[in-house]
Amino acid sequence: MIKYLNKLALIPVATLLLWIIGCCPGETSGVPKGFVYVEGATIEGEITAAGFPSSKIFKSGASVTVANLYVCDHEVTQAEFAEYYDGYMYKLDDFEKGIGDNYPAFYISWFDTLVYCNNRSIAEGLTPCYKINNDTNPANWGKVPRSNDFSTWDAWQKAECDFEANGYRLPTVTEWEYAARGGNGLTGYQYKYSGSDTLADVAVYATDWFEVVKTKKPNGLELYDMSGNVDEWCWERYGSDILRCYSGGYYYYTDESNFAISRGYSSNGILTNRNSQLGFRVVRTAD
Repeated sequence: MIKYLNKLALIPVATLLLWIIGCCPGETSGVPKGFVYVEGATIEGEITAAGFPSSKIFKSGASVTVANLYVCDHEVTQAEFAEYYDGYMYKLDDFEKGIGDNYPAFYISWFDTLVYCNNRSIAEGLTPCYKINNDTNPANWGKVPRSNDFSTWDAWQKAECDFEANGYRLPTVTEWEYAARGGNGLTGYQYKYSGSDTLADVAVYATDWFEVVKTKKPNGLELYDMSGNVDEWCWERYGSDILRCYSGGYYYYTDESNFAISRGYSSNGILTNRNSQLGFRVVRTAD
């Protein structure tokens, strides 16, 4: 041991520090804990890889650029949501199942996700992505609208997103599908579902309730539950000021076509919807 320490003493301090840091994987990679780095790409035209390449986004005549991202490897859990959303009582008396720290957060409106993302960003010293009335602090946004009758409705539905900020946010539909398909410029085999051609391998579905996150196998990026468990809110509008997109399919569906990313699956929900099928995952724009 003494001989070993004597040898270390001969190594320049900077070199020694780099060696020590290299022995601690994950601490200096820049990838936040619980996230996966997804390298972006520009996809010209339709996907040409083998498998199930059909997409409503990556299609003939289109040029689609996806930025580098950090993507959470799981749907935001009830414990995570409660930490950054005052008053979230996920142990609801109305529900007998699906309650616990590691189950996906549910009964979450699209507006609720904005509060969570900015609160978490602020708490972690990151630049918040969302602005309402040109303000990034959810404490100044007023009541979360429960319907379009609320006085705060107009301001909230006009929320803006700074995609250059390094804080937490919802993925766009394009980002979501790119990650669900395995990223890598969409050059790899294109599975019918996120990570497999067999839905049961990767998705919680055809059941009467969701399960804890990361129960099934991940896709090639090590992202879990991109198919099934709960639907996941995305950023975009769905044809009106009232509707927003969500993706992935949820636990109660039995029709496998509802989970097929080869169809560019995306549906819509009213901004104020809160129910057991809707949750979300977060991303961060990477350098």
